[in-house]
Amino acid sequence: MSVKLLEHMRDELISCGAVQNTPEFCEAWLGRSEGYIRTLRNHGTGPSVEALAICSHKLGHYAGRLRDGGNGQHLRLAEQFDRLKTLCDQAIAEHAERVWRAPDRMTA
Repeated sequence: MSVKLLEHMRDELISCGAVQNTPEFCEAWLGRSEGYIRTLRNHGTGPSVEALAICSHKLGHYAGRLRDGGNGQHLRLAEQFDRLKTLCDQAIAEHAERVWRAPDRMTA
């Protein structure tokens, strides 16, 4: 998992008006501090599974609510949220597979 994924999601949410800036994205969509992405970048690490799970759940929640709204703009936004949720879910799945496929875990 890479910080680039979070930056991509942040940029998408900014472009559709769901967030205004990075601190808001980190706090409202990842459940983290406003400097979360900056910290990840400085430490050369990727996002936590927990942050991705929080974001995925929130994207799914709002995609469903937007679909219930029914108008064209809401449906397009719901589709965009669904695509971002899929990216989160794929990153979580990749991380999970790396963990269970680790050689020291295969012997248990």
